[in-house]
Amino acid sequence: MSYKIELTSKESEILNGIELDQSALDRVQCQRQAPLVLELLESLEGRKAIPKVRLMYWMEPKYQIGGVKTSHKGLFERNGRKDDEIYTHPNFLKYLRYFLFGAQLPEGAVAEFEEAVGNPEWISSGDIPHLTKGTRAIVRKFGLQNEDEEFYRLALDIGLSQSFAKYVRDAVKQVK
Repeated sequence: MSYKIELTSKESEILNGIELDQSALDRVQCQRQAPLVLELLESLEGRKAIPKVRLMYWMEPKYQIGGVKTSHKGLFERNGRKDDEIYTHPNFLKYLRYFLFGAQLPEGAVAEFEEAVGNPEWISSGDIPHLTKGTRAIVRKFGLQNEDEEFYRLALDIGLSQSFAKYVRDAVKQVK
């Protein structure tokens, strides 16, 4: 299953002018693409194209795990950014990438994880040991030991509850 959101032709055109890899940008390039980022976000927001769970991941403190008591957006605000400054900051690009494409994991790992989950509506707390064991096996097979946040994002996109997605993330962190 693809977690990439459908873009209009105009949005695709805008995206072609945006470099999502922060490390490939210098200050001038970042400033040059800032209006494009804002235009793309405005279009996506206008047609409610960004999945709700991805917006919750961005805006809700409980989706920020790891001891921080604010949302991902809140971290930008805490660092003195507000309004458009948040969305034009180079560090926002990784969130924009997630909004557009979902978790950045190999297709094979995604397919195996989807298979391990099955129908997310049927997952209960009794399934967690089996799910986390399967997740660790996928992580080892594909060498994804440092991708706990991406598995967390994938679990959310698949439809697991936020608390079950945390178990998935923790399972990935356990793999050495």
